[in-house]
Amino acid sequence: MGLARYALLPIAIAQFAAPALPAVGIGDTIGNRATGMGIPPELPLGIFFSIWGIIFSGYLGTAILAMAKPDHVYDKIAAPLALAGLGNVIWMLSAQSFGYSWLDFVLLWPILFFAWEAAYRLHQIGGFNGTGRRLLVCLVVGLLSGWLSVAVSISAPEVLRDALDRGATDNPWQSLWTAISLAAILALVFARYISTSLWFFVALIWGLSGIIANNWFRTEMHFLAIMTAIVGYLIFRSGLRVRSRRSPA
Repeated sequence: MGLARYALLPIAIAQFAAPALPAVGIGDTIGNRATGMGIPPELPLGIFFSIWGIIFSGYLGTAILAMAKPDHVYDKIAAPLALAGLGNVIWMLSAQSFGYSWLDFVLLWPILFFAWEAAYRLHQIGGFNGTGRRLLVCLVVGLLSGWLSVAVSISAPEVLRDALDRGATDNPWQSLWTAISLAAILALVFARYISTSLWFFVALIWGLSGIIANNWFRTEMHFLAIMTAIVGYLIFRSGLRVRSRRSPA
C-alpha cells in the first residue's frame, strides 16, 4: 500500500499537462465542448472551474510531501487518491478528444468513488489534527470529493438531453432539478456515510454558486438562480445537521 504514494507525483504532473493539450492542437477544450450547443442552466460560470487549479496544486503539494516525508496517513490514502487522479486525467483526455456526454458521465463515477474512499479513510484516521500537512491533505481530499460531486451532478442533465434529443435551453427547469437533486443526494450520503469534511461542502456550495451566477448573469433566467440559492442553502443546512450527528473529523 505504501508504494502507491510514489504514483501521486507523476499523476499530479499529468493533471496539469492534460488540459494544455488543446493548446497544441490535440482535442478541443472542455469549455468549448460544454457550450458549443448553447449555455445550459446547470453549467457554472467558467471562473468557478478555477477550483481545479487549487485542487491540482494541493494534489501536487501532497504528492511531494508523501515522497519527502512519508507517514501512515499518506500510505493509507495514497491508493484511492492516485486512482482518483488517474481517473481525472483519463476523463480530461476523453472529454477533450471525444466529447461524448454519456462516456464522460460514466467515467466520473469511479473517480468519485475513489475520491470518496480517500475521504472515508482520512475520516477513519481522524481528519484534521492541527498540523499544516494534515490541513493540506484534508483540503485536497475534501475539495476533490465535493467538486467531483458537482461534476457528476451537472453532467447528468446533458446525458438526459442527449437521450431525449433536446437542446441546451430546452426544458431548463428539468435540467436544473436533475442537477441539484443529484447534488443534494450526494451531499447527504457523503455527510452520513463518508466523512464530516467541511471542505466537501465548500466545494459543493462553490459549484452551486457558479450555477446561480450562470443563471443570473449569463442565461438571465433569474428564477432558476433564486431556486438554486434556496436549494443550496437547504442542502448545506441539512448536510451540517447530518454531519453534527457524527463524531468530528
